[in-house]
Amino acid sequence: MSEIADELAAAEEVVERLRVVHSEIAVLQAEETALMTLLYETRRAQQVELGVGLAHAGEDAATEIGVALKVSQRSADNLIGLGLGLKHRYPSAGRAFAEGRIDLPRVRAISETLTNVSEELLAELEPKVVALAEKADPQRVRRTARRWIAEADPEGQAVRRKEAEAERYVSVNAADNGTAVVDAVLPAAGGRTLYERLREMACTQVCGEDPRTQNQRRADALVALADGSGRLSCLCGRADCPRADSDAELPVARKALVQVGVSAETLAGLRDNPGLLAGFGAIDADLARQIARHARFEIITEASGTDAAAPAPVENASENTELRYRPGARMAGRVRALDGICRAPGCQVPAADTDLDHQDRFDHDDPVSGGRTIESNLGARCRRHHRLKTLADNRRNGWQVTHHPGREVEWRTPTGDSVTTTPEGTPFLFPSEPVAPVTAGGVPDAETISPFIDPGPVINGLMEMVHVYCTPSQRRAFWRARRNM
Repeated sequence: MSEIADELAAAEEVVERLRVVHSEIAVLQAEETALMTLLYETRRAQQVELGVGLAHAGEDAATEIGVALKVSQRSADNLIGLGLGLKHRYPSAGRAFAEGRIDLPRVRAISETLTNVSEELLAELEPKVVALAEKADPQRVRRTARRWIAEADPEGQAVRRKEAEAERYVSVNAADNGTAVVDAVLPAAGGRTLYERLREMACTQVCGEDPRTQNQRRADALVALADGSGRLSCLCGRADCPRADSDAELPVARKALVQVGVSAETLAGLRDNPGLLAGFGAIDADLARQIARHARFEIITEASGTDAAAPAPVENASENTELRYRPGARMAGRVRALDGICRAPGCQVPAADTDLDHQDRFDHDDPVSGGRTIESNLGARCRRHHRLKTLADNRRNGWQVTHHPGREVEWRTPTGDSVTTTPEGTPFLFPSEPVAPVTAGGVPDAETISPFIDPGPVINGLMEMVHVYCTPSQRRAFWRARRNM
């Protein structure tokens, strides 16, 4: 019995110490949030004084925090927003957080639940919700707070609902191993409608021998809704599948614009170099080929054409694309393919959704004097970081942005921290060490290929056409037949 008593006493000590450590962590999180908020307010005041518009003043503070702490800009934005709420709307929650009586997840629950509550009702409910949070988990805090809000102000519930619906969104973020996370906030009825439609498709459009789980079917159904086909194909493999309808003409799936950087040799099955999926990063060669099979092609070769460090003067400037502000479609596509994502630190906006910003400013009055529209002077930047760079050029936010050889971009914060970003497209589009394909199934190795391949823009284009019109089995059959000749 004494041994059991000793073990129980030791466990009690562990639990008590765990409470202490958890509280100490909360105190530090509260301080970190407050410091981020202070930096934002400081930068905002400085930039407003320099004439930056109120809508964007201080927004670069999140990027500055990301550089200093190596955290994502989104994380910094969220904590700054939370800190502003604690300072100006939720004083009781702010004190409890600073004292370690509630932690960050419960603070978030309080903030998110009370966001659209009127100031009068907030003054009444906030201390009550904070007291509940000291002894309840975040989900219970949310459920109970919502009930209290509805009971205290039933007439305002419709107003709060409409305000919450105004914040609806859908985002797609990269996950691991070629997958994505779809995150969305929808109106309640719309969200339920979507789920019921996915459930209906998963249950009624395939037979009981379909090998997929319900979760997998619903995920595939969501894609089917998005591409316009609107129907799941049963994967049971049976010729007499009761869900097969050979007489029905299924809608052809739409070819959405999905940017994939991949070499033509990899598309043709002659190499297995990785590809680059815009906004997600590296993907394996097989997935790149699957996506490309249903894609619209834009051929981008390694030759850059007009790019040069010191272009020679041109007599007829009106005919020179370097002296136009907007790059041509081919150059724009290549720059975005090279950069992959926004070139600002911590930003994951796909290059397809960015502006092409001139490093050396384009002179609209005298284009010959500098800032030419060439590959080495263009970089992909989302609108937010385009503004940051423009303010830096005008010496209105304390940042310095410098382009270096090899498309490296150095970002120096007002406090002197520095980080250099590198392009995320180049290594995947034009790898320096090609990866030979798997030889199983008759796919040739590099020595077999070399006598028949002369890489170049024309051959690259032809390889892409071969991939579009020939299935992998047809290509393997071709190489087997060639070996037997």
